[in-house]
Amino acid sequence: MLRSPLDEFLSGELNDYIRTQILTAIERMQTGKRYFTYNAFNVLLDADTATATVEDEFSIDRQSTVSLHEFQKLLRDAEGL
Repeated sequence: MLRSPLDEFLSGELNDYIRTQILTAIERMQTGKRYFTYNAFNVLLDADTATATVEDEFSIDRQSTVSLHEFQKLLRDAEGL
């Protein structure tokens, strides 16, 4: 079964630096968008729609979108893994 880009990002690419960078951006955002490019995944934070989208860098059709609140929780839950 194929895992979602979000699951792959959390388990394969996320590290303490990336986690801190994204959590800080979420906490500071009030409006607008922030786009982060990493090795295998890109992350789009959209404060206006309150969503986070994880895109697979190597397969343009693969992406996962969740609420900013849920994404923030997933990042915090993955801390220390």
